Amino acid sequence: MSSSTLRLAGIPNEANPLGVVRLCFVLGLFTAACQQTGSPARDAAVAGGGQTSSSSAQSGGSSSTGGQTPTGGTRSSGGVSSTASSAVPDAAVSGGSGPGGAGGVSDAAAAGASGGAAGGVTASGGVTASGGVTASGGVATSGGVTGSGGASATGGTPAQTGAGGSGTASVTGGAGRGGGGGSGGVTTTAGTSAGGSGGRGGSGGATGGAIGGSGGSASAPDAGAAGQGGGDAGSLASDSLAVRFANMILSKWPDPANITTQAGFEYNHGIVLRGMEQVFRHTGDSRYLAYIQKYIDENMTASGVINLGTTFSAFDNMQPSVLLPFLYQQTGLAKYQTAADAVRAFYDKIPTNADGGYWHKQSYPNQMWLDSIYMGEPFLARYGAVFGTCGTFCGATVVKQTTLIAQHTLDTATGLYYHAWWDSNPASTKPAWADANGRSAVIWGRAMGWYAMALVDMLGDLPADQTGRSDMLSALTGLAAGLKTTQDATTGLWYQVMDQGSKTDNWTETSASGMFVYALKVAVNRGYVDSSYLSVANKGWQGLQTKVTTDASGLPTITGAVQGMSVQTSYSGYVSQSRLSNSAHGLCAILLAAAEMEVR
Repeated sequence: MSSSTLRLAGIPNEANPLGVVRLCFVLGLFTAACQQTGSPARDAAVAGGGQTSSSSAQSGGSSSTGGQTPTGGTRSSGGVSSTASSAVPDAAVSGGSGPGGAGGVSDAAAAGASGGAAGGVTASGGVTASGGVTASGGVATSGGVTGSGGASATGGTPAQTGAGGSGTASVTGGAGRGGGGGSGGVTTTAGTSAGGSGGRGGSGGATGGAIGGSGGSASAPDAGAAGQGGGDAGSLASDSLAVRFANMILSKWPDPANITTQAGFEYNHGIVLRGMEQVFRHTGDSRYLAYIQKYIDENMTASGVINLGTTFSAFDNMQPSVLLPFLYQQTGLAKYQTAADAVRAFYDKIPTNADGGYWHKQSYPNQMWLDSIYMGEPFLARYGAVFGTCGTFCGATVVKQTTLIAQHTLDTATGLYYHAWWDSNPASTKPAWADANGRSAVIWGRAMGWYAMALVDMLGDLPADQTGRSDMLSALTGLAAGLKTTQDATTGLWYQVMDQGSKTDNWTETSASGMFVYALKVAVNRGYVDSSYLSVANKGWQGLQTKVTTDASGLPTITGAVQGMSVQTSYSGYVSQSRLSNSAHGLCAILLAAAEMEVR
């Protein structure tokens, strides 16, 4: 974008930032004049720049002012300032007006700066050390300019009212190394009023919790980075494993339908795309968003109809639904809300056991699996947070399902959980794996991985005052302690059968290990668990990297992830399973773990 195309609010074209500085020097009034010139422009950036689109606010009163600014930046819905300070060619390209008045995702970059594989503002784009921030720029007085370009780590302009009309300032705030003018600095859990819509998260070069704090609360003590997005704001280097694996997936499977041999709307695709979502959140690379969108669009009609069947089949076929609220926030397209509404209604058709626990599959009467919690409950938590139309159902259901299975599968000796539980009421055939209490016999790594990731993702979306939320936090803290004690001292990884590491035929498993690294890192970042667990995550991350190889063409491969499997009757059934390379489970784990561990 040339300087001639910029028109800052209240400033003629010819009065560009450099011209203002030169004029100040000529008049000998540099300091005072710049202050007088800068304040209106900065205020204009907060108000939405010279051109404001008035998209309708979502439920709860999301701000719709601001929309699209022509000054080189994108406003997030929490009132984050636009980057209006530079006419450098690769400045952020704002998209159309999305929900809550936030700029939509552009084809060039997802509301960050020039983006690229590393995301965020580069030396040639956004606010640079050479270009600086002039008095007419849109960077907040608390932001400043870093030497590497972009807003300082303290971040952007504080949100004026938050997405839902009652929030306060951004918690994670501003862009980290990338992202111009705080486009990644949406309000987190403090930014949405009760029942309000989170609007669109700041999907810039550095956003972490890009759900915009939807469903959070200003009083949340653990409100580090709201939303299922995961950890803190930051960016990923172009040579990071997270970006390398994401790019490999785009290269190897241009059509996301081919990620796995499984067909249709099902979890093997969905979990890999959930990992891609996490990389997008830390890079703003629009290719990743387009890839996710392509898969969902291939499995739904233009009007938002997804064929889930007339009756419940399995939670495995519902897992990709978690991407629907995310896509709605990033694009503002109503079809994604329409589809999400239909998925929510489908929960009313899922059969339950006598205690109200959802069956894992229609063909497995009265069986609850840890796997089911990840496949089904994060959608409800995210749906309730983003759309604000779920009443008490979403939060209450998430807590009930998560704590019910914990009560029946907890191993008090380790703080970990057995793979599954069968409830004998109403009467059904007892599965071969169930003991006298209906519990399975083995603590399987990946089942635990599903459960650990579900906990941190859902806690980020549940309101701080959600009844039973403290029980979920307690489950997470106990689980973290169990992970610490069962971590292999030599490799830093975790075993296929977690509490049987001393057995010679047991082996460390990649996918569960990556899931634990992700869950622990996010839990530490948000204050869910003590900071001492960061060393556990770091050690696991070092071990996980040893499972990465490079093929002849220079593309990365993640090795050692166990194949998909059902509940087994014994220890031997778990350790006799095959291990795969670049399987959906392994890719999911490395993408999520790397996205959090490598963020800068």
